[in-house]
Amino acid sequence: MAAEPPAPLEDKGYFRRFCDYMSHDTKGVEIATYTVSGILFVVAYNKIRPITRFAKASDIPKHFVREQIPQYGRVTKIEPSIQSGPLLIVKHRPPLNLIFWSNKTLPVKIAGVDLNANGYSWLQTVVLNRQVTFVPVKTETGKDYAECSVYFNELSSDKKWLRKVDLGQALLQLGFAKLSAPVPRVKLTSKDPYEKQVHAYFQKLANSESKAKDRRVGLWQHTLPPKVLPARLWQSMWDGLSQRLSPQSHRVPELVR
Repeated sequence: MAAEPPAPLEDKGYFRRFCDYMSHDTKGVEIATYTVSGILFVVAYNKIRPITRFAKASDIPKHFVREQIPQYGRVTKIEPSIQSGPLLIVKHRPPLNLIFWSNKTLPVKIAGVDLNANGYSWLQTVVLNRQVTFVPVKTETGKDYAECSVYFNELSSDKKWLRKVDLGQALLQLGFAKLSAPVPRVKLTSKDPYEKQVHAYFQKLANSESKAKDRRVGLWQHTLPPKVLPARLWQSMWDGLSQRLSPQSHRVPELVR
């Protein structure tokens, strides 16, 4: 009986042939691995900037502004400026603060507000040498400072809870500043998260300014006509009632009254 022909070898799939190649060509494997790792590292570094300490507005990546990524630091100085108004000089703290000996600082303008002299003095008293959180709102070409919403945590009098205080809202509510720009319009059909967040921020500022005008505090005390007596009494009663009935976590901290 004639011998049967040998069975044809099965054709290896692409994945199997790739595995065989990678198992034999170790040098190629190393090159491919290091290349992919290097590309991923560069992409991740540009996305997060884990060790970069910002010193001017142009240092802040555009996607940080678009995605409203919070940054952290300490206010080392309140610097007066004729063109832009008082600036917070912030020692930015990146996620990995490896270059801790660096003295770089970032000038920050509180977005949406123009301060008066009382506002400058208030910042000197309340914010100097304090840890803050700042969120870039916009960074314009040619300007060294970044316009940001700025916050810090205020401890309650009984030391039981923390409240995040928005500096822009506090200054407007005190009558120590006025809104520097109208609330930006957003289309109802807009799905841009950045536009919605900026609109919400400016809307909060506008509401705080409206309350200060209504109570005739700060710079509105003499620039607006005084309320008639019944309206003043009603406002005083309403403010006292709201202060007593509102939960402690929702009350305005002592420092921003």
